[in-house]
Amino acid sequence: MEFKNTYASLLATSALFTSAIVSPMLAHAIEPASISLGPVSMIPALTVQAGHDDNIFLTSTNEKSSAVTVINPTVQFIAEDGANAYQLTADVRRGIYHSSHDDNYTDIQLRGDANLVFDVRNKLDLLAAYLKAHEARGTGLTEGTNATVNDAPVKYNEKIVGATYTYGADEAQGRIEGKLSYNVRDYSNFRNLTRSRDRDTLNTGLTFYYRVMPKTSLLFEARRTGINYQNETTGVSSLDSHEWKYLFGATWDATAKTTGIVKAGYAQKKFSDAGRDDKDAFTWEAEVSWAPRTYSTFVLRTGQELEESNGTDNFIDTRSASVTWDHAWNDRMKTALAYGFANEEYDLTNRKDDTNSFSVGVSYDLRRWLTLGFDVEHVERDSNQAAFDYDNNSVFMTVQGSL
Repeated sequence: MEFKNTYASLLATSALFTSAIVSPMLAHAIEPASISLGPVSMIPALTVQAGHDDNIFLTSTNEKSSAVTVINPTVQFIAEDGANAYQLTADVRRGIYHSSHDDNYTDIQLRGDANLVFDVRNKLDLLAAYLKAHEARGTGLTEGTNATVNDAPVKYNEKIVGATYTYGADEAQGRIEGKLSYNVRDYSNFRNLTRSRDRDTLNTGLTFYYRVMPKTSLLFEARRTGINYQNETTGVSSLDSHEWKYLFGATWDATAKTTGIVKAGYAQKKFSDAGRDDKDAFTWEAEVSWAPRTYSTFVLRTGQELEESNGTDNFIDTRSASVTWDHAWNDRMKTALAYGFANEEYDLTNRKDDTNSFSVGVSYDLRRWLTLGFDVEHVERDSNQAAFDYDNNSVFMTVQGSL
């Protein structure tokens, strides 16, 4: 059974293994074999990346470069019981900066998933995850001139639990999906900087799907996000807020070539402290995939979010888009091209950033269980505040293996 990434977007915002714009690394595709442990199957894998980053602190001046090695072992345990499926994943990522050992890191992700099918109309997906992660210097709370104020990356722990309940058969004309998740983020070092950023987030949502054609459904979605900052700073108004989203759209799998989901609507962010300005905005989310050939796929993603600020602003109004092209030239060799763009507007400081990302990757399957890859990425941020400008280039070789 294929496991659903029920809260993939939630984990993505945790920024453990993903980029904010578009991942520079090609998704290498090995076909791992499993080890049978009675009713449980175990799938171990190991990825090693070695390369060079010419601006590890993402600064506009005095750029520092370094060779980088990333060692990433993973293990999955999978069990099935009739229509129900369970998965436990352990993922460790060790990063080594050979010219800046203070920036070395070890990130850990532990995640459990359960997909429960009670009958044809009732399904429940459960998730629990623990992240021990970091914000590299020059990102998050240490952007721009703050990149080297600290002598090491900012570290945090994150706990996530979530559930998605679906009522209605896949082929039914109407279907309802309810979601609930709770996320706690606690920073663990540089507490003078990070203490006020500890927070917990409660997400709830309800989506109604109405099938208008065999493979096309209209949808209406309502979501609420409540954010509570655990440690308020004396004399500073609270950042506690809640955000409502009302979205209307469609999802389709109309042909073998095209699939997609598009939503658009209204977002409102309201702060608990009257001293902070609320925000109303038009919002949208879309992901459309087009495969003109079975071996060639284009994917367009775009969206708008009101993100939490890392500084003195109330929020960051972020609009992003990316296009990727994955192409298999034969049974062994694949390439990936990607372009991403993000526009970020900060409401109080009037800071505006435009970030462009370009990447190209190629992978070659030496064996079913062994893949080699080569990836190049260029990222450029242009800000109306010069301290936040930067150019970054990285090159990585990847070896990915399994049983």
